[in-house]
Amino acid sequence: MKGDEFKIILEDINEKFDVLIEGHKLLNEKLDRQIEENRAEHKELKDEVLLLRKDLNDHRNNTEIHASKKKKKAS
Repeated sequence: MKGDEFKIILEDINEKFDVLIEGHKLLNEKLDRQIEENRAEHKELKDEVLLLRKDLNDHRNNTEIHASKKKKKAS
């Protein structure tokens, strides 16, 4: 009898480990998806910042004050 009880306990422990391992696997998959989403968002934001910087530099170069300073330096 005691051998059967021990076997039942071991089977129960094995099932609990299986559930724990499956939960760990699902959590890893969720983290991987979140990391990829964050990377995509970071790239998008980086591209937007670069575009804004270019627009700002273009605007700055087209203003009278900055344009005249550049002309004076070039002369």
